[in-house]
Amino acid sequence: MKDNNALVQHIRLRSSLYLDNIERDEKVLNAMLKVDRKEFLPAGVKRLAYEDVPLLIGCGQTCSQPSMVAFMLDKLQIEKGNKILEIGAGCGYASSIASILTGPEGMVYASEIVPELCDSMRTNLAEMIDNITILSADGSAGFPEYAPYDRIFISAGVASKNFDTDLLLVQLNDNGILLYPETYGNIYIIKKEKKNLKKETYYGVSFVPLKGKNS
Repeated sequence: MKDNNALVQHIRLRSSLYLDNIERDEKVLNAMLKVDRKEFLPAGVKRLAYEDVPLLIGCGQTCSQPSMVAFMLDKLQIEKGNKILEIGAGCGYASSIASILTGPEGMVYASEIVPELCDSMRTNLAEMIDNITILSADGSAGFPEYAPYDRIFISAGVASKNFDTDLLLVQLNDNGILLYPETYGNIYIIKKEKKNLKKETYYGVSFVPLKGKNS
């Protein structure tokens, strides 16, 4: 694809065949139109920026497939003013789109455990820093000091036998949403409604492994 507009149009057309077989919310696609993926990638892979594939960004990590980013942000149902935590933010691509969706009245906490990637993310997000806080730390168990959040999503894969969702769910507001994938397996969306949890599962995903104490 020749540019970011073409990439977003591809995502729009593909969404009815992707994971949930539902067309993506136009507000998510419109936010993606404002974020050029090429600006978030290392020089060696910029030529592939508009391909709908995950791309290496260094340190064994990737910038997720754009169709997957659109799916995740759509399922999070981000609203204006939301406080959002992304765990494993990598190059900052998804956080930048989330920051547009939550608007200047909201806040995105973008956490990344790999210092080199965190430095790159600071450069990538320099013009959007007003409503993005970059955290260079292990975010796998969240950050209670900044809680509660309206949305929490993980952009790397967990090992289900080790991962404790309760550590993150306790940091969510009522009606908050937690989204996380397995390294190889499923992607889960949990909505917190008072004392009840509603869980959706989508099958057949793969992500680079999440790093940290709750991975």
